[in-house]
Amino acid sequence: MNKKIFLCLILCLMAFNAEAASSEKQVRLGVMKFLSRAEGISADHAAAVGDVFARMLTSSKTISVIERDQLDAIASEHQLIMSGMVTEESAVKIGRIAGCQYMILGAVTNIEKSESSTNVFIFGTSKQSAVATIDVRVVDVETTEVKLSLSETGTSSQKGTSFNFYGLTNDKLSLEGMEAGAIADAASRLSLKVREALTGEYAQVIDADGKDVTLSIGATGGAQNGKMFRVYTDGAELFDSDGRSLGHRMNDIAVVKIVDVQRDFSIAETAGKGAGSINLVRRGDKIYPVTPEELQSLIKRKAFPKGRPKELKTDSDLDNFLNEARSEKAKSKSSSSTSTSTSTSKSTSRTRTKTKKSERN
Repeated sequence: MNKKIFLCLILCLMAFNAEAASSEKQVRLGVMKFLSRAEGISADHAAAVGDVFARMLTSSKTISVIERDQLDAIASEHQLIMSGMVTEESAVKIGRIAGCQYMILGAVTNIEKSESSTNVFIFGTSKQSAVATIDVRVVDVETTEVKLSLSETGTSSQKGTSFNFYGLTNDKLSLEGMEAGAIADAASRLSLKVREALTGEYAQVIDADGKDVTLSIGATGGAQNGKMFRVYTDGAELFDSDGRSLGHRMNDIAVVKIVDVQRDFSIAETAGKGAGSINLVRRGDKIYPVTPEELQSLIKRKAFPKGRPKELKTDSDLDNFLNEARSEKAKSKSSSSTSTSTSTSKSTSRTRTKTKKSERN
């Protein structure tokens, strides 16, 4: 056999084995057609929301999402879905045939839009917003148990100007696209939670130079210009009374706003005054979407530190931190007490000296 041909075969085999090994490490998911339980959202719209959610999951390197067409074909061939309703039982059967580890069932449960305006003489400002809620259940195909049950609410808003003169109004914006923006926000939040819960993969800062930061979320993950993210590290782990982990406290660092979106990453800058210092952001810090209202709440309670937060990942870390704080406080009190005692002693000594001099005279 020609040496070059043999070498090519070896390289091809190595590439195939590497790809196979990579696919073995990926979690295989199936996303069933989402349902509509919200007024104003048709079955086709709900199905499209499920497709958007699935595409956001495909941006993960640790997740392999089975095409919905393939799942629909399996359901049709084996007559597993009756009257268009997907049950956990039927989803598990489809998932086993498709070779999935988990099946995701979802629904759009709420969609609302609102508009508010203020007028001064003939000029005015208007704010239009939308809110959307999506619920999902992640079912373990092997055990048939619901591993995760999540609900996320997304928001979208826009401000504009208008003028009103003798009853004639001209608004420079409309509600078109507001609902879609809210749905995309909810889907993005859910995809991040599913990724972290099933694979341990989380959205993060992948580069920081003090001027701007690079985020691991791009257009395929739902990133959009103007979207804001909370930058944080994990704090102490929290447990309920039965000893079950409830997650971690969030050590806030800053809030950043996306200014440039690429396919697999995006560039962000500080979200504005009071939103923390971007100089404190480091590679590996976690990120999570935040709304303007949530940002204002964080600013109001002064959540952002002047220095890097101490990472507290366990109860013992928290205890150590509190003990250190108590020790420093005790030292400070002791030092203050010693200083006061010394000052009092010197004052008493001076008084005695003056008294003795007076007696001699």
